[in-house]
Amino acid sequence: MAKAKVTFSDVNVTVNVPVGTRIIELSEAVGSYIAYNCREGDCGVCLFEVIKGQENLSPVSKEESSVILTRFQEIMDGWRTTKSLDALQEKMQRENFIGKHCRLACQTQVFGDVVVAPL
Repeated sequence: MAKAKVTFSDVNVTVNVPVGTRIIELSEAVGSYIAYNCREGDCGVCLFEVIKGQENLSPVSKEESSVILTRFQEIMDGWRTTKSLDALQEKMQRENFIGKHCRLACQTQVFGDVVVAPL
């Protein structure tokens, strides 16, 4: 069976996994800090950043793209309604991922070597 190497930069762990394994399954096993909720691609909580190897992941489906867009819009709306500069800067630092290669861990399958990080 073909294998792929997945590195979780937040915990500095690399694992060899069968091709087709979902990122969410791996993140739980290695203790990565990729948050999740529904595990079905509905909530958008399990966003993660692809640092290297974007081409080695399953293609983004229309559904995944839609959920990511909705999640980004929710975050931007939260930024707009923040009343204090300190709170806004804290939110922006914590959620500073607009424009990065973001995917949903519950939807993304590994087909080659990648490096990922939670948002």
